Amino acid sequence: MMWSKKVLLYWFVLILLSVSVAVTFASVHASRAAGTLSATDFSVPGGIDPWGTTFDSRGNVWLAVPGCNPSPSCSSSTPPGKIEVYSPSSSSWTQTLQLPSGYAQALFLAFDNQGRLWFPAPNSNALEMYNTTNHTFHKWNVPTLNALPWDIAIDHHGKVWFTEHNSNKIGRFDPTTHTFTQIATPASNSMPYGITVDANNNIWFTENNSAVARIGEYTSAGQLREYKVRNTTASGLTPHLITVDHNGNIWWSEGFAAAIGELKVAQAVPGTNHGVSEYFYPLSCSTCGTHTSGISVDSNGNIWFDDSNQSIFGSLPANGTGSFSIYHTPTSNSHPHDGLKVDGQNRIWFDEEFANKLAQAVP
Repeated sequence: MMWSKKVLLYWFVLILLSVSVAVTFASVHASRAAGTLSATDFSVPGGIDPWGTTFDSRGNVWLAVPGCNPSPSCSSSTPPGKIEVYSPSSSSWTQTLQLPSGYAQALFLAFDNQGRLWFPAPNSNALEMYNTTNHTFHKWNVPTLNALPWDIAIDHHGKVWFTEHNSNKIGRFDPTTHTFTQIATPASNSMPYGITVDANNNIWFTENNSAVARIGEYTSAGQLREYKVRNTTASGLTPHLITVDHNGNIWWSEGFAAAIGELKVAQAVPGTNHGVSEYFYPLSCSTCGTHTSGISVDSNGNIWFDDSNQSIFGSLPANGTGSFSIYHTPTSNSHPHDGLKVDGQNRIWFDEEFANKLAQAVP
């Protein structure tokens, strides 16, 4: 009888352990399922060809809607375009800014710490600004003619930086003195594209020409440095947009190479590709071509990017050791482009240019 009781007790404990393991497994499985990504998109209320995005201090999404597909500029007959504002909290479009006559289309957007919205205007060769306090527009002509001012970033002192795609320079604008400073790259055909600022106020930018394919750095001490992506040129390698991860390393999208690149700053040597890694992601469509453009980093250290020709977006852990997670855009063949950014709540936002939509993905 004693032995039978022991056996029964043994089996009872074993069953409890089994149930506990099963519950734990179910909990882990449910957690993984809950961690899957959901994506949706919102039709732009007016205008076509949405492009760059940025966020204001309240978390609203500001979207440039140029009304044209720049290649690299728009027709001179194209109207000035619009800027639309989307509120995630109310799930609605809340504001439409119509750029006034004499201004040109916004492509990329950035807020300064005073709440002013800055945007280069390639078609008017100007730097333009919208003052959200008094609701006025302002513009300043870039000193170099036909410079094609492109991407934009605001440094820690409130200076406005931008790339000059045609003049092979980066520019800096002082909002206090209204003066420009321009820094030329050594290569006469570097075609600067994306630009960003790191924690030490160094300026990083991409050199978009495949014959050059370098990452530029203009240090806070005023030194210009360049880093090769590869030691040999490749026709598809056209660095596009650029960002900084939480370890201070630099990431960029690689255009037609179906890859994103990383520069580990601690290993970097100017004039070489030391510290550079490239990560190639799988393509969903074998005949669509590839065009990696938007890039951003979330608070968990994932690097997010999109591919306009593949109509996909995805992520890679910033440590480079994980695998890619790839997702299709909410609308097929929507051409997600340069407007991908991650907000403070880890929501991924990107433009769907050919679908005239703003997309949101929530991990």
